[in-house]
Amino acid sequence: MSYIPLPPSVRYIAALLAGGLMTVAFAPMGWWFFAFFCMAALVYLWLDATPREAAMTGYFFGLGFFGIGVSWVYNSIHEFGQAPAVVAGMLTVLFVLTLAAFPALVGWLQAPRRRWNARLTPRLLLVLPALWVLVEWFRGWVLTGFPWLQLGYSQIDTLFSWPVPILGVLGASWVVLVLVGALFLIASGSLLARSVAVSAVALTLVFCLQSGRLRWTTPADRSLDVRLIQGNIAQENKWRKEWLIPTVDLYESLTKKNLKADLIVWPEVALPGEYQLFRKSVLDPLKTFLKARSTVLVTGVLYRSDKGVHNAMMRLGPVIENEKEKNEDTQIYLKRHLVPFGEFIPFRDTLSWIGDMIILPAADLSPGERANTLSIKGFEAAGSICYEDAYGAELAEMLPKANLLINISNDAWFGDSLAPHQHLEISRMRALETGRPLLRATNTGISATIDYRGTLRKVSPQFQVDVLEDEITPRYGATPFARWGNGAVLVMMLLSLLTGLVLGRPRRPDGEDAVAPGLDRQ
Repeated sequence: MSYIPLPPSVRYIAALLAGGLMTVAFAPMGWWFFAFFCMAALVYLWLDATPREAAMTGYFFGLGFFGIGVSWVYNSIHEFGQAPAVVAGMLTVLFVLTLAAFPALVGWLQAPRRRWNARLTPRLLLVLPALWVLVEWFRGWVLTGFPWLQLGYSQIDTLFSWPVPILGVLGASWVVLVLVGALFLIASGSLLARSVAVSAVALTLVFCLQSGRLRWTTPADRSLDVRLIQGNIAQENKWRKEWLIPTVDLYESLTKKNLKADLIVWPEVALPGEYQLFRKSVLDPLKTFLKARSTVLVTGVLYRSDKGVHNAMMRLGPVIENEKEKNEDTQIYLKRHLVPFGEFIPFRDTLSWIGDMIILPAADLSPGERANTLSIKGFEAAGSICYEDAYGAELAEMLPKANLLINISNDAWFGDSLAPHQHLEISRMRALETGRPLLRATNTGISATIDYRGTLRKVSPQFQVDVLEDEITPRYGATPFARWGNGAVLVMMLLSLLTGLVLGRPRRPDGEDAVAPGLDRQ
């Protein structure tokens, strides 16, 4: 296999450009094939690199990828958190520098050593895909986790996402890396390597196609008429006293106009204050209208308990079980996965100065502890609040009991940036993983209804007051991912990694690509 030697400076610049370009594979552009091109470029740059060079190459790739992909963090901190531009810029840069360490870790681990991972075929087909997936999973939970922009999200509209109900979004990441490695070997490997690579491509495609034919969940015998209310209250106005009454009036009036629906959903913390402030004056009177029409309202609220203030999802209206209406009831789900520096300050003793620099209306929240569902007209709903829906395995804890998913958010924090589009893409993946329809109600957009295959049904326009009307069908049953979470894909990756390391031990070269290039520089 022939390679063009690259000086480190050229290697790092190329990695930076490839990482930046890969953001177009994700929403809103959704040019999924760029994920293959850009990952292929990164793999090529890693082929003959020493462990140190591979780590630096991965780091520059991460700088380009996250530098553009999560640039919206600056908007949130500066424009809406009202932090000085210098502080917002420094925090955003620090965030990107930290995230870039994850592809750097993959680069360092996958680089060939004299005693292991020396043979190219197992390295590209087994070791590198497994390492990438394992590090993505690690990024999703270390220090509370940030699973945003995992590679598999870019494939939501392709056949490469069809194994997602089995392996989750990490499974789609694995498919991309296996195909990239196989195409390298087919293009310029030895006869044996090409044969193995062709077999790998064929098996991967069969796996994807057969996965797409399976239906893990079944529809209920009736549907729900739903309304998602998008209030479009600008973030800079949300907590102003003069906007309190207009906000309440807006949600009340739109709700009363849509009481023919089975379910009405308001966004995250729709009313600017704690539940107790609005209970007697707004929500209790509204329950009278809900009960009269047998309509259920789900809304985001701030809720105070004996453990503190919570970001919560509350269900108001009559409870119906076995086709019989019981007394009206209130159920509540408390957000379990809080946003660091948005809803709480981690390491407060050391980092309290950050809370002093950024204006956050609710930066001292307490997490919930239970993964409880909410009753919706004889069905059960699994709730998630804001970016909590990025944690698929946590959402799966409420299945198979839940028949549908509800996500409420306030993406006004992100402004007119990439984030609302990326967040919608994440929600679509949760629907596909669980085989459940998903309702997504946001303050300024993008509100949407999503079917159990992750396909968008209806979408609201951004930055407009809107009532999205649709009819969705809850579902029964459970996908393998709903039962196992990330367990199956992690076991699969560990086995792949171990097998690759065993097969990758150096032997006497028997072909052009038998031993990875660059070993003479180790």
